[in-house]
Amino acid sequence: MALAQTLKSTLVAALFAVAVSGCSTEPCDPSLPADPALSAFYDRLYELESGGTDTLRVLHLGDSHIAGDRFSGSLQDRFAARFGEAGRGQLPPGSPFPYYRRQGFSVEMSEGWTIFSSLSGAGVGPFGLSGFRAEAASDKEWMSFSVDESVPLNHIALNLLQQPGGGSISLMVDGEEQAAFQTNGAFSQLMQVSVEVSAARRVVLRPEGDGPVALLGWGGEGSAPGVVYEAQGIPGATVRVMDAWDETIVSAELATMQPDLIILGYGTNEGFDDALNIDLYRAHLESQVLLLKTQVPGATILLLGAFDGARLPAWAELRPSQQAATRAALPCEPLALHERATYASLNENRDAVLGRWHAPPNLRAVRSMQREVARSEGLVYWDGAAAMGGACAIHRFVFQEPPLAYGDHVHLTPAGADHLAANLWDRLITPYEALVCRRRLAG
Repeated sequence: MALAQTLKSTLVAALFAVAVSGCSTEPCDPSLPADPALSAFYDRLYELESGGTDTLRVLHLGDSHIAGDRFSGSLQDRFAARFGEAGRGQLPPGSPFPYYRRQGFSVEMSEGWTIFSSLSGAGVGPFGLSGFRAEAASDKEWMSFSVDESVPLNHIALNLLQQPGGGSISLMVDGEEQAAFQTNGAFSQLMQVSVEVSAARRVVLRPEGDGPVALLGWGGEGSAPGVVYEAQGIPGATVRVMDAWDETIVSAELATMQPDLIILGYGTNEGFDDALNIDLYRAHLESQVLLLKTQVPGATILLLGAFDGARLPAWAELRPSQQAATRAALPCEPLALHERATYASLNENRDAVLGRWHAPPNLRAVRSMQREVARSEGLVYWDGAAAMGGACAIHRFVFQEPPLAYGDHVHLTPAGADHLAANLWDRLITPYEALVCRRRLAG
């Protein structure tokens, strides 16, 4: 009896070891529970790994943390290394803002393009998911992107605006003319065109000079199985920027893309708005979540809780005893309850009590509301500030070596973005690995 029990235990242990080795090179715990809100996403990941599908798609929307592609790019790196890389999907048109970058790509354009941003409102639209539109008419203008470190592209896709009087635009791939597309139409609408190519590395667009052309996005995918990770961020954006996007265009883009995971990375700029109406903020957030649920009912939505940030009022002057220090090095201390209650008055009167780094009073309220909306709408929630270490974590990030945040106490360095991306990755993938182990043990 004892021998039989020993053999049974040995067999179970052996099966467990095989299952673990099949999940990952790292040990995993099959007893670790998974967030039910991630079930559909985990099923798609498992389907990708099992060969049941070739592509899984991630759409990451947000503010400057995403616009700089450090945080989103670091996440993309991890998905590519673990599940395979299939491309970055659509990029915003041209170089839409200063210091624009997209990991794995180099982007250039001539000076004659006019860039419109949805941050200015719907009045200068229309806009799609990128939140930008680039326009030019002269055949002397051009824009190009080169695939540097990402996978070469086998499928080039352009999101153009068809419009009355629209001109033609030519597509060149790796030095060879591929096609020209006429954008003239009876009314304005999204015009999606695609070209199949062989391992493209450089794409160039040129208006042909017969009328204005407008580009909402461009990019493509590779042919190998893996994850397409599309990131669309706008510096200074709040979730309200989505109100300026054309619903018909966004609907068509989402229908084509069919993302499996949508990550919403707004909240920092709302938190720094001292005039924010938190109830209106909730209504806007819920309406955008409802729109995404309606357009892509099968997608998992992950809501990122706003990262920690701090401000030092512009009027705050260094005291004589602090002259040797920089403003960035002044201490950080969270607002006390009475300071939060009287913040507007203290700030207006330039009260010295606010002369230190502190999180603006609405940042915590925004994060709390994000958590409530995620709970009520069945979304996945990840608290970015908690992952950083809580109150005044951004201040500690500034002075770590290497620095994890810049002296503005808002934006993350590449090292800081990678640090947070690693935290979110563990939050997502560790339960997935446990799920895979359970399935393989059961099978």
